[in-house]
Amino acid sequence: MNQHSTKWQSIGGSLLLASNIFVLVLLLAGDRLAVPSWLQVAGRMHPLVLHFPIVLLLIGAVLPFVPMRNPEAVAWRNQVTAVMLLLGALSAAVTVMMGLFLSREEGYSAEGPLFWHKWGGALLLWTASALYWLRNSLKGWGNRGFSLGMIVLLMVTGHFGAVVTHGENFVLAPVTPAFVRPVVPIDQAELFAHVVQPILEEKCMSCHNPGKAKGGLSMKDSVQMLAGGKTGELFISGDPAASLLMLRLHLPDADKKHMPPAGKPQLTEAEIAILHHWIQNGAKFDGKVKSLPPQDTLYQLAAARLTPTGGAEQLDLPHADEKLVAKLNNNYRVVYPVALYAAPLVANWYNRDKFDIGSVKELLPLKDQLTEMHLQKMPVKDEDLALLAQFRELRVLNLGFTQITGKTLGELAKLPHLQRLSVAGTPVAAQQLLALKKAPKLDKIYTWNTGISSTDMQKIQSTFPGVELVNGFISDGQEQLKLNQPEIVNTAAIFKNDMQLIMKHRVKGVEIRYTTDGSAPDSVNSPVFKDSLRLTESTVIRAIACKKGWNVSDPVQYSFSKSTYRPDSITLISQPEGQYTGNGAKTLNDAEKGTFNYSDGKWLGYVNHPLEAVVRFEKAVPLKQVSFSTFRHQDAYIFPPEQIEVWGGKDKNNLRLLRKTSLPPAKQGDPVAPITYNCDFPEAEVSYVKIVMRPLGKIPVWHPGKGGHGWAFIDELMFN
Repeated sequence: MNQHSTKWQSIGGSLLLASNIFVLVLLLAGDRLAVPSWLQVAGRMHPLVLHFPIVLLLIGAVLPFVPMRNPEAVAWRNQVTAVMLLLGALSAAVTVMMGLFLSREEGYSAEGPLFWHKWGGALLLWTASALYWLRNSLKGWGNRGFSLGMIVLLMVTGHFGAVVTHGENFVLAPVTPAFVRPVVPIDQAELFAHVVQPILEEKCMSCHNPGKAKGGLSMKDSVQMLAGGKTGELFISGDPAASLLMLRLHLPDADKKHMPPAGKPQLTEAEIAILHHWIQNGAKFDGKVKSLPPQDTLYQLAAARLTPTGGAEQLDLPHADEKLVAKLNNNYRVVYPVALYAAPLVANWYNRDKFDIGSVKELLPLKDQLTEMHLQKMPVKDEDLALLAQFRELRVLNLGFTQITGKTLGELAKLPHLQRLSVAGTPVAAQQLLALKKAPKLDKIYTWNTGISSTDMQKIQSTFPGVELVNGFISDGQEQLKLNQPEIVNTAAIFKNDMQLIMKHRVKGVEIRYTTDGSAPDSVNSPVFKDSLRLTESTVIRAIACKKGWNVSDPVQYSFSKSTYRPDSITLISQPEGQYTGNGAKTLNDAEKGTFNYSDGKWLGYVNHPLEAVVRFEKAVPLKQVSFSTFRHQDAYIFPPEQIEVWGGKDKNNLRLLRKTSLPPAKQGDPVAPITYNCDFPEAEVSYVKIVMRPLGKIPVWHPGKGGHGWAFIDELMFN
């Protein structure tokens, strides 16, 4: 070994000793040592440099095992080994220091995998340093034993680093059996534990766990989720659009704040929808899936996600034509899938005064998909059962409190798949139930309030050994439940001249209280909703359901807009930007309002240039108002437009300004909400209208995006 080489190794050895001492000081100092910002930058380079010591130390550990007989070759090997060990140990020291700086940032827990990764890295450094200093003293298997120990430490330390970065079992996941969640029947499934939490564990926990709480947020349990992170609450109960969780999920994939980060498994549309509706329903950590109404979107999403029970029947039915299903829905009959994207359908009927058996016959085109019919309280008669027997895929049939007497119950025995039948509240006799013995799959009959005596019930049960007869449940009055929200029967959010608003509730005797002035309804002072409410102007309805002995429902809000004139065409002069292109010009006049999920494909977004559109009426109309349906979501950089212009006339090349409005500036903390702006002007006969909507040119100083451009969103134009 020459003198020059010896000099550099001496300097390197001194640096290595100093580095070891400095690492020990950092470890012992813990949280008592403040890390300046420039060292935090160095700490974030830890993932960039950690590969260098791994390679160098592996070479230095493997070389002693290479057999060499020539003394010169042995000397060369020993010299190269020394250089690799020195460079590897020095780079390991730098890497450990950077890792210790990085571990001091928010979001990393000092316990768990990080603790073992940190001390494993330090022990690896000390082992590599000892091997370098003692290389000439250790002979044969002593040297090799140290080398093997260093390789083991490399693997163990790297494993815990992978756990911190990527979550538990990252290294061995490809060769370990995939975790199979316990099968949970939908009638026993917990909404959060069995539907929501598995999504978070699979797609979010690798970055938001107690060991690596990125952004100060851990999703380990409900307590930590409710605590939120350093940027605030994770979600706002009942308001998914204002919730940080949904905001980050809906950001463009290229956005650095999009979650999960690029390269990580992304949530599916169904998973995002589950989180959205879970928050909308109150983001509760208790409660069962079965407590939701079957046609509730969250129920259907949960049903589609949950694994069927072991003996559950797997239905392989053809999908119905979606347009046909939509056409067959009306104010008094609702047809919907048993679960989102599923083929089997359910049919419910409402309002016995509007019912006739023809409304059942109209569903015969869906007889290969209908697996449930709920006709309770409808005036179904004995002669109608022959028609019901044509729906051969029926599994559930509810005829409770109908007008059947039981004379033709044998018709239902022809249904090859019927499993559950309700004849509750009907005058069906015990002897008539025997006609159902031939039903091959029947396993449950609901017979409460039929007048059948307990003695007769026992006799019938003995003739139906595989069928359960259910006599019902009598409440002891101690249980007080919360009412569901009122339901709007009307499907259109935009009307021409007027509309009859109809709200319903499924629980008998419920009062619906409402307001139209934007105030919150209460159960005492707010007006009671009767059969219907006539709307003649754009109106926001807020409503609750109330009943003695029940808890008041959560409030629900619906917006209805008046648009007297429908244009014959709308042409976009300027095109929407980014992913917010909706359905082009049709978006402005399709009578479909966008939701609080501004990525739902029903909004047009503008940020760098104004919306400009030309509206044409084939026949001139007397126009005096144009309304803009917009959206506000400050956290998503969506602000009210800065200025609106309405131009009109009979000649598209010679339009005059009808109204120009500069809107008031946004205020910090304005809630997430749809906003409609009405531009009124003296009545004018117009065939053409030009619309100009300018987005906010400069975001206020109190906003994180201060000085930049704000987005302006629009989903509908109304003309009156």
